[in-house]
Amino acid sequence: MKKIRCAQCGKGTIRPVASPGRREWYKTMEVEVPADFAIPTCDRCGEEWLSVRQSQALDGVLGTAYTAELVRLASQQLVKLAGAAVEQKRIEHLLGLSQGYLSHVKAGRHAPSPMLVAELVLLAKDPERRLKELETFWKRRAA
Repeated sequence: MKKIRCAQCGKGTIRPVASPGRREWYKTMEVEVPADFAIPTCDRCGEEWLSVRQSQALDGVLGTAYTAELVRLASQQLVKLAGAAVEQKRIEHLLGLSQGYLSHVKAGRHAPSPMLVAELVLLAKDPERRLKELETFWKRRAA
């Protein structure tokens, strides 16, 4: 394989690096890059150099990790809400979700949107107060 000099520092060599613990920002949060995914990196300054093809592949693996993290976070918030004796049916109704949708999310059969995860996080912080606020909001719209 031909040695490629780093255009950033001019001294290092670009080599594929695969290692655990790397994180990349993807949409709304940082997600972990799979440990076996090699990213061309300068051995001196650490600058990463991805081709279009490599960038698309990275986008795919980060998208998968992102979706898995959204499912995990949503499930975690649903457990908190259940611990506060809040029925999923009530949450689904107030958030305009179809009945049973949250069960599918919790089981990993549906990927929640980042907005739904954020709503669940806010609801779980103070369930009864937040749910009453939503009920009041929607009732005012109907009047």
